[in-house]
Amino acid sequence: MSVEGKSRIVQAAKSVISKSSIAGATMRGIAEEAGLSTGAIYHYYNSKEDILYDVMDESLSEAARIAEEAKGLNQSLQELIEEIFENIVKRFEKNDENRIQFYLAEEAILGNAELKEKFKIKYQEWVGRTEELMQRMYKKTPTKYNKALASLLIGAIDGIVMQLLLCANPAELTDILEVYHVLLKDGIPVLLDKLTGI
Repeated sequence: MSVEGKSRIVQAAKSVISKSSIAGATMRGIAEEAGLSTGAIYHYYNSKEDILYDVMDESLSEAARIAEEAKGLNQSLQELIEEIFENIVKRFEKNDENRIQFYLAEEAILGNAELKEKFKIKYQEWVGRTEELMQRMYKKTPTKYNKALASLLIGAIDGIVMQLLLCANPAELTDILEVYHVLLKDGIPVLLDKLTGI
């Protein structure tokens, strides 16, 4: 499969979703936006959900990208914290991609076994990369709780995203971001020390 062809389809899907919403994004509409036939789309993807998954994956896998880049770069703790923080801010602003994530999660919960397995693999990757990034950043002794902490951090972001999409969060977004910044800077290292003593 051509990476360029898939990338073209993913970009077309983003464009269609921004104009027509997830419900209005059809295989035909995505194909037209990409300048391809519907048959050509099916050469790369079996369903609209498969395309949407790649849209979500490309946009929301920042922890994996940062963890990978951090291996080869000599970034300071402060530089890593700021990069992660900037990506959290961007994540909260990615309304279309965030809607796609919850649309696909609903499909998985309602019985789409293939999507459920993809989410399982994706969350394992996100948690693993977050755990790896915490270890690299804070240089604390690993504990059996690091995976649990990584899961909680990802779950907190997912939860805030859902609340923002529903316009249901009573806190100011700037306050939430400030708390997350303090958590990255001061809270996580203290918590990792506490977890070492358990």
